[in-house]
Amino acid sequence: MENLFLHYMHEKARREEEQIEHELGPVITISRQYGCFGSEIALKLANKINEKKNLKGEREEWVFISHQVLHDASETLEAKPDEISHIFGAEQKSVFGDLVSLFSKDKYISDIQIKRTIAQLVRSYSEQGNAIIVGRAGCVIAKHIKRSVHVKLMAPFCWRVNIIKNRFNISSSEAMEKVKETDKRRETFMDFFRGNKPDSELFDIILNRSTISTEDIVDHIYMIGQSRSLF
Repeated sequence: MENLFLHYMHEKARREEEQIEHELGPVITISRQYGCFGSEIALKLANKINEKKNLKGEREEWVFISHQVLHDASETLEAKPDEISHIFGAEQKSVFGDLVSLFSKDKYISDIQIKRTIAQLVRSYSEQGNAIIVGRAGCVIAKHIKRSVHVKLMAPFCWRVNIIKNRFNISSSEAMEKVKETDKRRETFMDFFRGNKPDSELFDIILNRSTISTEDIVDHIYMIGQSRSLF
């Protein structure tokens, strides 16, 4: 009898947990290689979702979140944005840099502390729902939410170099170095959260920015979100 009771209680707790997870969100996360400009996609996607919702008379709007995480994290940690912004590029402080920070400030903030704060904020945004989160390891942090779509934007290296060269009006060599360095930093940042999980376990769809237009990418993501009843 005791075993049956324990089994019943475990099943009850499991069903309640599944119900809670089902009610979280909805959320869309967009990861991107440097030069794919995920914020551009997120803004157009949010506008498309909100236009469709307005036609139906629904007032609850979707928002896209990227730089807001830096602002909120700095407020939470009582630090200036430029004191923690290195984390988003995954530049780790050197031991010497840590010592300088420790003795030059009233309050020392470690990289681990910053990353944990980022994770808490991204999780909160995701669970509240109606959010499109660009970067910030959202694909990992929001993976537990059933009402979700996780997207990755990628493109060939040379294509991205050319995009960055034209966008910032810099030389090819400068653009090449910028893409390499930013890719490396973002990958390091992601590895902290993802562990050994491959892309196949993180993303629902991977889209090539060099061969698919911005409008078609937005339409693809919207279609998947619609099929999963996100909106």
